Amino acid sequence: MGQGNFSTAIQQWDQVLLQDPQNSDAYYQRATCYYQLTGGETFLQRYEYSINQALSDIDMAISIRGDIGDYYSLRQEIYIGIASIVDREVDREYLANIALDNARKAYSLGTTIVPYPDRIIITDLLFTMQCKEALVELQPLLDETPVEDFSRGGLLHIQSQIFACLGKLNDAIKAVDASMFDNMNMDFKKWLKSAYLYQNGRYTEALPLLNELINTTPGGGGERYYLRAAIYYAQAKFDLALQDLETGKRNTWARYEMLPYVEGQIALDQGDKETAISLWSYAETTFEPFFTPMRWKVQKQLAALGVKPLNPTPSVPYLATPIPLITNGLPNLIISIEDLSK
Repeated sequence: MGQGNFSTAIQQWDQVLLQDPQNSDAYYQRATCYYQLTGGETFLQRYEYSINQALSDIDMAISIRGDIGDYYSLRQEIYIGIASIVDREVDREYLANIALDNARKAYSLGTTIVPYPDRIIITDLLFTMQCKEALVELQPLLDETPVEDFSRGGLLHIQSQIFACLGKLNDAIKAVDASMFDNMNMDFKKWLKSAYLYQNGRYTEALPLLNELINTTPGGGGERYYLRAAIYYAQAKFDLALQDLETGKRNTWARYEMLPYVEGQIALDQGDKETAISLWSYAETTFEPFFTPMRWKVQKQLAALGVKPLNPTPSVPYLATPIPLITNGLPNLIISIEDLSK
């Protein structure tokens, strides 16, 4: 594991568990290996297999030992990993709520695998669209972190996403600009800023940022191409827009957010109202929190076509994993959703 050879490490943990099937740490370590295999994975089926194996193992670890904060921290990361391959925002919010429960549990027990567990809670609040609550919990951390502390940059880019979630794009841009003082995670911060600028109608400022990101890492993510395509289309550079849409599809398995939005605009401009409504209705359900102003924009465009906002319900196949209660001198109890409803 220390050498990053997670596939071989999994085989070794398999042998440990054959000899000691109640070894919670072995399940945790094997779950960690499976989770690490998802990093940089370009094939969706392999990603899904690894993330599901990781979830199964960490659930087993927690069922054996429910009082270890690191286990819940890993399960939080796994659920966010699952959410990252789900199209609809309502499903991502459902999964993020499970992640939030685990993040709070990890924080209460203490965890070593994430440096700032309190920030994980705030980002999960953001992912569950509890943006006002996230801002309330973030502010004390900003107040107590010195301006010269490098970790402040992370707080500021989280703040920028919260502002965007609340529709405060000017504040979001100021916050992400301020976060760049530490010169860390710059690609992600530039991506955020380009998304904020686009939603704020500042296309000529967003375009150079996207060009820089794409030129530096051409295969770094299709979402950047989708967003640049939206800018090109708004500038009547139709051939470039279509080219970027196709390039984006080759660089990500994601087929939501800006892709169906631009395709819907193309359909409408070609007189195909029915296809435009279908694509925009789908796009509306897929925008993540920092694209909230885009969701509002699409809802207005759909309303102009006589379509009411959708009210989707979760449809993901992952039920909330029970979280054991920690008791004094008593065995760990597992409370299920069915128990709570009785």
